[in-house]
Amino acid sequence: MRAAIYKGIEQIEVEDIEKPQAGAGELLVKVKACAICGGDLRTYRFGHKAIKPPIVLGHEIAGVIEEVGEGISRYKVGDRVIVAPGIGCGECSYCLSGHQNLCYHRKTIAHHYDGGFAEYIKIPANAVRAGNVNFIPDEVDYLSASLAEPLACVINGQEALDIKLGNTVAVIGAGPIGLMHAELARASGAGKVFLLNRSKKRLESAKALGYDAYINTSEGDPVQAVLDLTNGQGADVTIVTAGSAEAQNMGIQMTGKMGKTCMFAGLPKDTPNLTFDVNFIHYRQIGIYGTFSSAPRHNALAIEMIRSGKINADRILTHAVSLEDINLGLDLVKNRAGLRVAVVPHMEELKDDIARHPNLTIAKA
Repeated sequence: MRAAIYKGIEQIEVEDIEKPQAGAGELLVKVKACAICGGDLRTYRFGHKAIKPPIVLGHEIAGVIEEVGEGISRYKVGDRVIVAPGIGCGECSYCLSGHQNLCYHRKTIAHHYDGGFAEYIKIPANAVRAGNVNFIPDEVDYLSASLAEPLACVINGQEALDIKLGNTVAVIGAGPIGLMHAELARASGAGKVFLLNRSKKRLESAKALGYDAYINTSEGDPVQAVLDLTNGQGADVTIVTAGSAEAQNMGIQMTGKMGKTCMFAGLPKDTPNLTFDVNFIHYRQIGIYGTFSSAPRHNALAIEMIRSGKINADRILTHAVSLEDINLGLDLVKNRAGLRVAVVPHMEELKDDIARHPNLTIAKA
């Protein structure tokens, strides 16, 4: 089979390797689409302490079951599935409470096991047992389904925020994750959604989604802009999807009394510290929340949100590339030429799915 092998920093080569087989308790999935995450790009450019090359990256996987290992009764050949990449131990308090993403013994597809930038992927038995494989509804195509994993992370991020009917939500960052947060906040009943970004082009492209305000953070004072739009009160919930200290400080400052600020994006490992006025948080009773990854239950909810149309997949998935053109896909993400980019190992087989996305660009090297 063909697979994109990550061999080290800025080294990915598409090669022929042996096709895996499903052993006892395992599944073999034919990959139909695997979207490129910002984390994939960071690993490609800078490496990752938990990843030892050579390995196949890619964890936003949608495909069809090709083989079912001995001892499995829930799945059958031909089932259309998505795969949650984080695999908990199943025994600790975090796993038992549905927060497998926080398991100290967590293993991850594309970190500890080969990922989805390949024609086939073997799903390990511990992932099958833990419920990491969820079914794709008939109404959802594979390209849209590849967005379930990042959407699951967004759902996890908003769980603690408890967005209520009528809340004002400010989202900093108009990339694919920011748009998912804005869409999910609106689906949760937010009364007003403000989208903030320093790129005018990205803000313009998101205007078709009809949010209540679009604020360019490179022009004027974005904090004051939010205060002006809320009669000086600030946002009930602020979600920061941009990985910069400036954006995180901005998010805190535009959050109103008894509001919540979500640090959805981390900071660079060399500059992870943030300096802010603790008294501002203290006297306004602001809650600050960190968020990381997702659990299998979030993936199941994510695919349902996509099925229902509450999350607009067409607006978020902008490009697709063949497996052979994966380096072009990484360049598109790096240069912010689009939003989400999917790698499609079997392009000819996905003609019908592609036809359902009239605005999708098939990029070729």
